[in-house]
Amino acid sequence: MRMLALGLGVIVGLVALAPARLLLPAPPLAATSVTGSLWQAQLSGAALGRMQLGDVALALQPGALLKGRLSWQAAGSLNGQIWRGFTAGGVVGLNGRLTGSPLPGLPLAGISLADVMATLDGAGRCEAASGQVTADLALPLAGQRQLTGAPRCDGAALLLPLASGDGRVRLDVTIAAGRWTARLAVSGAGVGEAAALTAAGFREQGGALVKEDSGA
Repeated sequence: MRMLALGLGVIVGLVALAPARLLLPAPPLAATSVTGSLWQAQLSGAALGRMQLGDVALALQPGALLKGRLSWQAAGSLNGQIWRGFTAGGVVGLNGRLTGSPLPGLPLAGISLADVMATLDGAGRCEAASGQVTADLALPLAGQRQLTGAPRCDGAALLLPLASGDGRVRLDVTIAAGRWTARLAVSGAGVGEAAALTAAGFREQGGALVKEDSGA
């Protein structure tokens, strides 16, 4: 038993003291530089996709190592836990605000997260998701400035259905197998706004102006 405990201690120590750049960051998280060890890491110029996070500090949670996980407590513009395992990964209790749009072509100024949890398996299939997401529009659509919704699993896909308070603006983002699709629908736009949206690539569909996009 003492030898087992000693062996676990050596493994935990080696992993914790390994350079952070060996395992951090993991896509879609990126950074201009990563310093420190896996025990205490500092990400400078961090970004999540196209959204800028600035500087983020990560502190390893030792207890998770005994469960076969690498788990970090994040502090900065995002606060919460980020974890990776042999067969899955995800976030727990994620809070904060991200500036910019995570997906190209979407008129978003930023996204706020409240107690967001998501678990994806090794193939990127959604296993669980919850929390609250608020998206700020870069320009008003049908008089609306914000969209809110709760992430959830839709089969193997991670679905983020966002809508304005009056339901006239909807944004549905689906992430599956490493790809994303987005559908932005605007109902009740005025004549001038409708003309501008049409010029921006929106098309009439079921009584709403709709723009769809996808990517990896």
